[in-house]
Amino acid sequence: MLPVGGLINGPIYAPAVYAVGVICALWERRLPAVDLSLALLAVLFVGLTWLGLAWSISLHRTVSGILQASVVFPAALAFLAAMRNLSPERVPVLAAGMTAAFLAGMLLLLSDRLDHFVLLRALDGATVWPTKYNRGIDYFTLILLPTLGVATALRRWRLTATLCLAVCVTVTSGRNTTAQLAVPAAALTIVIGTYAPRLTAGLLAAATTIEALCLPFAMRLVTHYRPQIAPRIKLSAVERLEIWDYLSAHVLQRPILGWGLWSSRLLPATPAEMAHFVKAQGSGIYPHNQWLELWVETGLPGVLLGLVFALLVLRRAAHLTPALCPYAYAAFVIAMAVASSGFEITTDSWWAALAASGALFGLFNRALSAPRILAAATLPVPTAHPGTTHLQTDTPAPRRNRQAWRPRVPGGR
Repeated sequence: MLPVGGLINGPIYAPAVYAVGVICALWERRLPAVDLSLALLAVLFVGLTWLGLAWSISLHRTVSGILQASVVFPAALAFLAAMRNLSPERVPVLAAGMTAAFLAGMLLLLSDRLDHFVLLRALDGATVWPTKYNRGIDYFTLILLPTLGVATALRRWRLTATLCLAVCVTVTSGRNTTAQLAVPAAALTIVIGTYAPRLTAGLLAAATTIEALCLPFAMRLVTHYRPQIAPRIKLSAVERLEIWDYLSAHVLQRPILGWGLWSSRLLPATPAEMAHFVKAQGSGIYPHNQWLELWVETGLPGVLLGLVFALLVLRRAAHLTPALCPYAYAAFVIAMAVASSGFEITTDSWWAALAASGALFGLFNRALSAPRILAAATLPVPTAHPGTTHLQTDTPAPRRNRQAWRPRVPGGR
């Protein structure tokens, strides 16, 4: 469902993913074990936003944002906990089924692109915005990577080739610049992570830390060079630079406390800034960068909590089996690219997609850690014809039954 319906309409990830979590919990008939580290971070963040009511510039919007976070975070945690109870026995069948769904989603998007978005026009009205597919493409890549990792680990080369084809055609058929830049970076991460996993983890942790802590100050430096950069990039990128310009200026006004959750839409640009803007209107637009949003709305404490969460995810990725670890790093790269260019920090479908990707990595990791499942799922070894010996089939000689062996004693037979 998600690789097809979610590609067309990204927001359905929230009801679809969380409904699956509820079904899994009811099927198991037992309370799932919640991840305590992630739960603690969620509690601390929601508590911080409640404290932010004391200095928020809009109590109504901040309360609305807090209520959204109070629903989204527990739902994502509950889904992850429920998926822990799933048996990994069906992982090969699940990987094959998801691959078929990814292929169907790719064909749907490609055919709609060739038909000048007839399907999108039928679903979205007369006015067609091809960027409506952007959210679905972002989520498509996030949940494809764990499936690609397990297909490669199980040596299902046809599934692997199909998944690679699906992601390449889907990304190039859409108009999602973020995905078009992030997917090659993710492919490079897979290559480096396969041969140097520790180096990859260190580089990702360092890059994430630098972006989280230095972004507002870097945006102030970019402001001076924006007139030279703007003619070389498309209008949507110019708009983001302008949004990041005036919102980073507000960060420097309240770097510790922030302006309150969901308040960034109410922070206008100054008349001097508006005189140099081409695309942005100066208000009513969210930051299009979750690190900048944390700075603007929650201040330094919120940024530190977000950084701890990102580094914790990296640490969890490093503890996966070696076959899945590079693909988890690649998913982290895509997630950071998407978080740096779109979606608010409390977007429900965004957290549902992250939870779905994390749950798949956990399920596939349990399957690859079980020798019996791995042996049954890998490519079969050709069986020998009747009458051949182990010397003719290059198989090891059968081991002697040590329990039936007895030492010879003097005078014995």
